Amino acid sequence: MSVPTFNTAMLNWGRLILDGIPFVDLSEASTALEANVSWLEFWSAKADHYEELGTRALADGLELSGGYWLWLASLCCQYAQFLWFDDRREEVQQRKVDLYDRAAPHLSPPALRVELPIDDTFIAGYLRLPPGPRDGKVACVVLLGGLESTKEESYMFEQLLLERGLATFTFDGPGQGEMLAQVSLAPDFERYTSTVLDLLVTLEELDPDRIGVLGRSLGGCYALRSAATDDRFAACVSWGGFVSVEWEAEPPHDRASWQYVTKTGSEEEARVQVEANLDTRPLLPRLHCPTYVLHGALDEIPGEQVDLIRELAANAPLTVVVEPLGDHCCHNLGPAPRVAMADWLSIRLAR
Repeated sequence: MSVPTFNTAMLNWGRLILDGIPFVDLSEASTALEANVSWLEFWSAKADHYEELGTRALADGLELSGGYWLWLASLCCQYAQFLWFDDRREEVQQRKVDLYDRAAPHLSPPALRVELPIDDTFIAGYLRLPPGPRDGKVACVVLLGGLESTKEESYMFEQLLLERGLATFTFDGPGQGEMLAQVSLAPDFERYTSTVLDLLVTLEELDPDRIGVLGRSLGGCYALRSAATDDRFAACVSWGGFVSVEWEAEPPHDRASWQYVTKTGSEEEARVQVEANLDTRPLLPRLHCPTYVLHGALDEIPGEQVDLIRELAANAPLTVVVEPLGDHCCHNLGPAPRVAMADWLSIRLAR
């Protein structure tokens, strides 16, 4: 499979910036790649730089700065291996995990690593609780990543929720991040989300009646599946999601990603698995909780997918937002769509 060109990777510039990549680094990347420095090499070098800053800050007793720099180093590793499909991806992926683990206790608020057994492996995730004194139990949002997402890149959206008094839990499921080595793309992602929920409803800090789920892109599909099959979720957000994959509409880099996460030997084998495993249409009539759907009208995901949600999820109170100038997940529109989703969740999960 091919590795990303600069033009392919830069299709995601809005996502990178909103997830926390400094604009100055993205600008520098364009010059470096024109000089034949590879995408993976450039961002791995940036991770080296920020790791050094983080290590130095912690040695000087500057915990917040140390946590920030190590998190940014982890994010650089996330995007180094983003859309990268040779044998170096796994090594950079593991480095990303290690850097985030080092950052986690120094973040504000800190992130607590949790490992939940499932089958013959485990779900790795991070729980973060809102800062300051709390008047009773708090609501929580489970965050689901997409096709090229991993749990460590959710930090910036977590901050929006934490500032609004909501706890967060983010994890890697089948075909994602840490779990990909053990479990490829699977037809039952919702079972992993429910396993996470089994833990969250027992935690004394959390209100078991005020837990929501939000997913981005493929995670938006997973969020719909999770909320439709587990009525313990009180709210759902499908952020640039879909209910079935239209393979012919998928761009080449996404097809390569599907092949990678299904661990199949050809694009055709990947197509068969993806179309069979991700068809959420039969589940949508079971969705009953308040659900927010965000879609960009310029997204390569057809608008008909939103029409299907409206039609099949008629039993759920729906808030559907279609941004006329939005691209995939509306990353090109800046922070406004993210703030709107965070506000919607804070209102729906309020006491």
